[in-house]
Amino acid sequence: MSPAVEEASAPRMSYPAETPPRRRFFRRANAYEDIRTLLECAPLKGYCLDLPAGRGVNLAGIRAAGFRPICADLFPAKTKSGGSPCLKVDFLGPLPFASESLEAILCSEGIEHHSSQTEFLADCARVLKPGGILLITTPNILSFRARLAYLFNGQSSFRRKPLSEVTQFWQGKYLGHVHLIDYFRLRFLLWQAGLKVRVVTTAKYSLISMLLAPLLYLPAWIFTRRVFARSHRDRPAVAEEICRHVLSLDLLLGKKLIVVAEKPCSNGPQPLVPEVR
Repeated sequence: MSPAVEEASAPRMSYPAETPPRRRFFRRANAYEDIRTLLECAPLKGYCLDLPAGRGVNLAGIRAAGFRPICADLFPAKTKSGGSPCLKVDFLGPLPFASESLEAILCSEGIEHHSSQTEFLADCARVLKPGGILLITTPNILSFRARLAYLFNGQSSFRRKPLSEVTQFWQGKYLGHVHLIDYFRLRFLLWQAGLKVRVVTTAKYSLISMLLAPLLYLPAWIFTRRVFARSHRDRPAVAEEICRHVLSLDLLLGKKLIVVAEKPCSNGPQPLVPEVR
């Protein structure tokens, strides 16, 4: 029996719903260690596409998690890839990989720059093997801090540059944080792409959100539960999962939204090596 058939016939495990606990206080705001830990939990190891790779800060964590990284970015010359080649890939277009050829995709701080998120997530689903995962990190615009900022200045941050044609369009082709996405929309687009949300978490908690929590948690709980109870009477399990995610401390207090989505398994042999077109 060929290795491809053996891999396909072997029972696949789903991504675990519970992941190892991580510190939320007295730590740096970046998600490098969180990304490594979440990738380590993936039952299917192999190739992991890091797009956009940026300066290459997650490549070591990808390797430590048991994956072989494929580095890709619009500006590959700026990426410190540790000796590995970095492909020039514009993720606004189709991904240059064969269907069902990757075990994982990391999109860290990238989707908020994408003007066609629906098409991008569908393409990610296309190139993932069954059982493969898509790990996304993006600013969390549902935290108490982000909601308060929107109330006062119409933006999701007190510190980030406001959205305008002056501040969010670079080098004539690169968008800034123009397409910020919240949990609700991201979940829907992942579902539309055929991916199942497995984990919703964050990195570091915001001090401002923590200070706001005693005042805002109960109203947020009441009104969120009420709106989903009314609209999801025939699908209570879906409503419960959504409420569990958006009312978690990670989403209400966290600075980042981190989501792991999995491509459901299917039968049939899958290619073992990604093919670059």
